[in-house]
Amino acid sequence: MENTTLERLIIKGALEDKPFLVTISSVFEKSYFEDETVGRAFVLLKDHVEKYDNIMPRAAIISEIATPEVENLFKEIDAVDFSVTQNYDYLFDETNKYLKEKAIKRAILDSVELIERGDSYSNISSKIEDALIKDLRIDLGTNYFDSLNERLRRIISNSTIRVPTYFPQFDEYISGGFPPYTLSVFAARIHGFKSATMANFASRQVLHGHNVLLMTMEMSEDAFAQRFDAIYSKLDINKIYGVRTETMRMVGYLKQIKEQPNRGNLWIKQFPTGEASVLDFKRYIRELKMRGIKPSIIYVDYINLMKPTTGTIDVMYSNIKKISEELRALSFGFDCPVVTVSQLNREGSVVAFSEVDWVYISESLGLPATADFMMIYGEDEDKMVYESELNYKLVKNRLGGRVGEMNKFYYDARSLRLYDSSELDVWIEDAKISGDDRKLSEQPDERSTPGRRKEKRR
Repeated sequence: MENTTLERLIIKGALEDKPFLVTISSVFEKSYFEDETVGRAFVLLKDHVEKYDNIMPRAAIISEIATPEVENLFKEIDAVDFSVTQNYDYLFDETNKYLKEKAIKRAILDSVELIERGDSYSNISSKIEDALIKDLRIDLGTNYFDSLNERLRRIISNSTIRVPTYFPQFDEYISGGFPPYTLSVFAARIHGFKSATMANFASRQVLHGHNVLLMTMEMSEDAFAQRFDAIYSKLDINKIYGVRTETMRMVGYLKQIKEQPNRGNLWIKQFPTGEASVLDFKRYIRELKMRGIKPSIIYVDYINLMKPTTGTIDVMYSNIKKISEELRALSFGFDCPVVTVSQLNREGSVVAFSEVDWVYISESLGLPATADFMMIYGEDEDKMVYESELNYKLVKNRLGGRVGEMNKFYYDARSLRLYDSSELDVWIEDAKISGDDRKLSEQPDERSTPGRRKEKRR
């Protein structure tokens, strides 16, 4: 439809239908209209409905603008043979397309001015981002009683939306998997198996048909891919690239997995350490979506190596809190869960595992305040049976409600594979492939010095 005609129909709809007027008032701007008189009429209608909660009379608009053009505008509106009531959906769709087109054009023009002024790149990007999300279709939330049947049906079938880790006991704690619109965090000391945990979760999710996106700022794409080589092949990561027979075995295993018909895809993307923000992630994910790739779950390694989109904030609490809020918003923007990792502070690395809590998170309590789920790795020496154990504790859990639960994973130090507490037999059996040791942990009364067990541990 010609823009001149559509602009007149928009004003016609605003004069005849209050809900339509309220809807366009929340997102349209005067500068979107090509006809200056139409833009002035829109502003008057917008201000009036916000102030008086009704439609401004036509005569008042003509009197306020007081130009021959406004009188001609209303004559042209009356001359259009168009029923707003009968063609409401059509008018709504055409108006929405017009909104999106004008919003992005306006943002581009404004961005040129910002560039000429030497404004920050983040402000320019934010202006474009705001234009891209302009939409008349506003989500009004849940009407509790009117949506009763639909809401219960959605909740009961929510297991189909969640992305399981396929670690049985752990999935039970989070009610079957990570749901969309959530931010989950694993915390541990330095070299506490955090990145390897994400790789293990991702590896199983891919085998079950999920598309996994892993964005890393800690290591290169090849370095992270090597972890998956070891996990999928069950072989010693120290031998699969240097011993020809092991390399051939690894390639054989990976080819078998590649040929599986129902597997998902895994994308690993490296970003500069300390320089990447959620804005960079959004651009990258949009590139994937333009190529038909929609992630089922997003892993970020890791939040403490990111920067906020609006530039560096001096206060570390505010810095990490802002980034965590942006990561959680990312899950809403792309309709999938986001999982990241963080570190424990110095006290959290030495305190008894039974006492560890989210207050020991490094740098900022803003992270646990924002996260939907948080799990902490630690060492519970009194309950440790094997040396290759990772004890974990749920310290925040909006996903399943169970807080304070403690359990353990078992890991293979050579293949970097992780095993659920319900998979002890598989863990022991797979050692025959990787060559990893399954050493029993020394009991407290057998230790001559406090550090003896740690010295023996791989």
